[in-house]
Amino acid sequence: MNHSSETATKNEAKMQSSNQEAPKGLTRRQFLGNCAFVGGAGYLALHSAGMLPELSGLAAAGPDGAFPEYVLSKPESIIYTTCLQCHVDCQVKAKHWDGVLAKLTGNPYSPQNYLPHLPYGTALAKSAKADGKLCAKGQAGIQTYADPYRVRKVLKRAGPRGSNKWQAISFDQFLNEVVEGGELFKALGDSKHYPGFKEVNALRDRKVAKAMAADAKKFAKGEMSLEEFKKKHSANLDKLIDPEHPDLGPKNNAFVFQAGRIEHGRKELIKRFIYDSFGSVNAYDHTTICEQSHHIAHSELTGHKTHHLKPDLLETEFVLFWGTGAFTANFGLTPMSERVTTGVVERGLKTAVVDPRLSNDAAKADWWLPVKPGADGALAFAFMRWMFEHKRYDERFLANANRAAANAKKEPCFTNSTHLVVMEEGRPARLLTAKDLGIGDAAQVVVMRGGKPLAVDPEDKSKPVEGELFVDTTLQGFKVKTPLALLREEAMSRSWEEYENLTGVSLERLQPVVRELTNHGKKAAIDLYRGPVQHTDGFYAGAAVITLNVLIGNPDWAGGISKGGGHWHESGGKPGSLY
Repeated sequence: MNHSSETATKNEAKMQSSNQEAPKGLTRRQFLGNCAFVGGAGYLALHSAGMLPELSGLAAAGPDGAFPEYVLSKPESIIYTTCLQCHVDCQVKAKHWDGVLAKLTGNPYSPQNYLPHLPYGTALAKSAKADGKLCAKGQAGIQTYADPYRVRKVLKRAGPRGSNKWQAISFDQFLNEVVEGGELFKALGDSKHYPGFKEVNALRDRKVAKAMAADAKKFAKGEMSLEEFKKKHSANLDKLIDPEHPDLGPKNNAFVFQAGRIEHGRKELIKRFIYDSFGSVNAYDHTTICEQSHHIAHSELTGHKTHHLKPDLLETEFVLFWGTGAFTANFGLTPMSERVTTGVVERGLKTAVVDPRLSNDAAKADWWLPVKPGADGALAFAFMRWMFEHKRYDERFLANANRAAANAKKEPCFTNSTHLVVMEEGRPARLLTAKDLGIGDAAQVVVMRGGKPLAVDPEDKSKPVEGELFVDTTLQGFKVKTPLALLREEAMSRSWEEYENLTGVSLERLQPVVRELTNHGKKAAIDLYRGPVQHTDGFYAGAAVITLNVLIGNPDWAGGISKGGGHWHESGGKPGSLY
């Protein structure tokens, strides 16, 4: 003990002596600054001696001619554009040097890449020196741009199919062959006639096309006979794919456009050409087989007002990522990742992930629910069962039966939770109308209030009406229930043991997550993507997950979910945008 104390005393004395000999007043910042100056001076010396020829021209004399100015930070060296390395479509700054793309960074004018973004009125000279974030895939755009295998000209097959033999042709030749058609590969011994746009675009009179389309629908429904159709449109039967089957439409439908991931702007232009100009009904992109059920679920639950709802990650206090995440398998990852990580650090944001695998998002989340593949719909109803059992739903929001009631409570929207549904053979068939009961017209629905039926116009903005949430009764021979009562019945139809067997998620593991979801009022949200919808029951699973947001009353609230894909889409909220 004494020896150790003596050694420590000697070491302290050495340290004090060393401190006394060190230069006074030299801070860490000054030390690093001096290092940078020395390094910069070394670079300038080498550059002046001509020993760094590869950097020649990158630095130019500054305004006072004393210090080099970085060429890529000058506004005239920057082009503002959009990254197309993925569907997020981040706004980027493309920096060019001597006519060549040299660097890609995020656009500081865009909230996708710079938070908070620079005001649009910011001078270009100032914004040129502000670089936003951009992911690795986005920065790899330079490799795409400079790829030696990048197709730069129109290529035409120069050998048998699959031979990988091609020849470059002029754009004029390409247009001519696509429009005119003909024996395009006769030189290869292929005498087959390939139809061009001119031949396929058979029906060009809009009035005739409209009339034939209307009657073709009648024929398909059995409201018009084939003979009647042929007699009425005898002058244009040659324009049809098959006159015996007018419901197949005109020959124009033989043109099918099939795209992969096609971006907004391009997609709308293509569909405008194919549908409105060319007259074909066959335009498809990857969404049809990738995530269509996700969009249809949102569309149906919002009365066809939108096909995409996303959480407000700037304000939410808890977000449940269902089959997706902030870092993988989602859209808007560049802005989303910043919002989530910043929210966790600065606001105490909590996250949970539903995913069969332990993804990067699940590993970083507060909770992980490893659902069995394809059991997402069942898990959503397990959530609902717990919420109904513990009355953890927004009763005040769900009781609003019309627009006026929502406005009176300062709610941005309302639901049909209280609108009575007619039951036929034990299943919901249709909404009960006020006309059915003789208390109003067919445009009005019916709710129960004080045990009595009341006619309601859902879009009425003057007379607020609330309805009872859980109704199961008979009115004038009509067996009726409320949608919320039907939802509760479905959720309660399985025991906890059945839910655990179906989903692989125990009640013990589920409870903390659903409790957290219902513990933040409207500042909690669920974000879903392909995970729950890439199954045969995808639409229903997606609708069930979205319904959890509705039960906590978060639509169109700060911290909840909102129309338009949240804060990521390239179209933003600008006038004329789809969103």
